[in-house]
Amino acid sequence: MATPSSEAPPRLRPVAWPWWVGAGLLLALFVIYPPVRLVKRGATASAAGGATAATFSAAAWVETFWRDRLQPAATRAPELAAFLQTLRDRPSAARSGSGKVLLRGSGRVTAVERNRVLVEVEGALVALVTGPVFGNAVRDGSGLVEVNDVPGLAEFNEVSAVINRLVEERVQPGIRAGARPGVVLRFAGCAEVPEELPAAPAPLLSLVPVWVEVTP
Repeated sequence: MATPSSEAPPRLRPVAWPWWVGAGLLLALFVIYPPVRLVKRGATASAAGGATAATFSAAAWVETFWRDRLQPAATRAPELAAFLQTLRDRPSAARSGSGKVLLRGSGRVTAVERNRVLVEVEGALVALVTGPVFGNAVRDGSGLVEVNDVPGLAEFNEVSAVINRLVEERVQPGIRAGARPGVVLRFAGCAEVPEELPAAPAPLLSLVPVWVEVTP
């Protein structure tokens, strides 16, 4: 009768795959199941009515914004006279937020200069810009435009440039044509609040006008 052998069965040795086989399998997994999905800029819809960077029209967007949002907001903006009082009494409170504001007021023209008109508002002097408009005072001061409203930062800056151009084309000509010392102006405009109050006789604020009415 045969007796069981005391020798242990042979053990299977692991297969030593070449390194390039493992690398190939890992690469295949990354191709099939990529850990990161890259999306081309402008390929997704934005808050600007579903527009993308390729289809977005700053001129069309600003035209709607100007008519439907900015002009109505100008008629109900905070009173300039009250804001000037706050600026003199509590400067830090006047500068809160973005540092740019939309205000409305009325006053009598005291001087007409090359690129601005000086207006006295209840004892305080302000300036309305009538020359080239730069910066983002209107876009940011209105409080109505956010970067997420358009496809990207480039379009956000383009919106600001188009708004400034409309100010130059639609608002400033009326001021230049009608403003002269003694005339009363009703207006709304955006201003960047200064870090320090300017010394007299300099105007306390310089506003980019978005609406104006001349009263003889």
